[in-house]
Amino acid sequence: MRLFVVCRFEGYDEERALALHRIQSARETDEAFVRPADFDLERFDNEGRFGFGEGKRIRVRLAVSDALRLILEETPLAEDQIIRRTRGKNIVTATVVESQQWYRWLRGQGEEASLLSAE
Repeated sequence: MRLFVVCRFEGYDEERALALHRIQSARETDEAFVRPADFDLERFDNEGRFGFGEGKRIRVRLAVSDALRLILEETPLAEDQIIRRTRGKNIVTATVVESQQWYRWLRGQGEEASLLSAE
């Protein structure tokens, strides 16, 4: 498990997620923290920002192995995920946040998953 802290660097308007295990040192200050009125942690997470994305959603089609199909039936990629058996292949369609984490997951599946399209 990794923990992240969400912050905004001085002079910038967008939030960043920093991995706590990468912070080498920190110190307490007397400076007050003012939470930005427009910040919503749930929205930040739903936009895939913890997965190093920018919130852009893409519709993907994958051909997956029988073993991966079972996993995705139990743990879907997205709420709108659909799995169909077509011409002897398992075809998965889902809307995911385009992010480094998504592409890392896909590459990690090796021959178990093949990306057919991403729009």
